[in-house]
Amino acid sequence: MNQFRIVADSSCDLLTLDGADFVSVPLSIRTDTEEFYDDAIGITVLLMYVPAKLMTLRELLLCELFLLLIPMAAYPIREIFHIGKDRRKGQRSTALVCSAIGYLCGFLWSMLTPCSWLVHILFLSYVISIAALLILNAVFKLRASGHACSTTAPVFLLTWKLHPLFIIPSVLLIAAVYRSSLKLSRHTLPQLLIGSAVSLLACGISLLTYGLG
Repeated sequence: MNQFRIVADSSCDLLTLDGADFVSVPLSIRTDTEEFYDDAIGITVLLMYVPAKLMTLRELLLCELFLLLIPMAAYPIREIFHIGKDRRKGQRSTALVCSAIGYLCGFLWSMLTPCSWLVHILFLSYVISIAALLILNAVFKLRASGHACSTTAPVFLLTWKLHPLFIIPSVLLIAAVYRSSLKLSRHTLPQLLIGSAVSLLACGISLLTYGLG
């Protein structure tokens, strides 16, 4: 019988709706034989704070489209068209393509239309991170963790933009990602640390490009 584990292992998006800041903290359901990884699926934890107006409702919906819905489409697409002989490898390859499409479309949208500071930071960071991970993993075979990469910079932004005390849940979230990957033997500790370093580097380049907001 498969044992199910519910763990935080994906990106954490800082968003604003109707003047209230909240953070989308994704959870995934893992089994001993499968891992379902989605960018922001599972549960949304609302953290009500002072109106920061970091993102409009329109931007929120489009971000969810590019960062959530398009990457999520990989899983039904793989099952419908039976991509790859091995189901897990087929899911991974299809997810990579769908995520790249979603992130690139979002990046182009952020470049070609007037968008808030946070939208520019998010999409430029995602594009830089994907490029860096592809080079590190495909060329140098380092297997840097995409889960750690997609988590570290967003929780850094959360702590910086909302309150220093958010360092506590931020560290706990990253620790949950690390523990999950290590326990399931998805990555080694160095691979997780490389993923986090890529995330922070991409975020730093984005901040240098668009300023501190």
